[in-house]
Amino acid sequence: GRRSVYIEVRRNFLSPFMVAFDTPPPASTTGRRNVSNVPAQALIMMNDPFVFEQCHRWAKRALAEADRSPEARIKLLYLTAFNRSPSVEELNVATAFLTEQAKNYGNEIDIDDVRLWTDLCHVLVNVKEFVFIQ
Repeated sequence: GRRSVYIEVRRNFLSPFMVAFDTPPPASTTGRRNVSNVPAQALIMMNDPFVFEQCHRWAKRALAEADRSPEARIKLLYLTAFNRSPSVEELNVATAFLTEQAKNYGNEIDIDDVRLWTDLCHVLVNVKEFVFIQ
């Protein structure tokens, strides 16, 4: 759950997550990293267990704020992800997404169900604005 500048790299067991994002080969020095945008990167962000776990943790943090309404939590997620508040349209779409996900999980799902919020966090992680700094 921490950010890291340095991570352990084993030459024979490269992380698929890091390989998808052009990690330099550990067998030699690299003066400049490649810059690419390939489908494997999007697939990793959608399917990797690490990404799911981080979205779950992020959702739990948002839900820990018990005094917040769903709209306030959505605003918090946007502020955390994009350093801005959501537009009215984005807020409406996110609220509709939570409602639709609740229907998909069953009629008696509570709006505070962590699954709903994990799914919303996973959507936000996969927005281009999250991946690319402008």
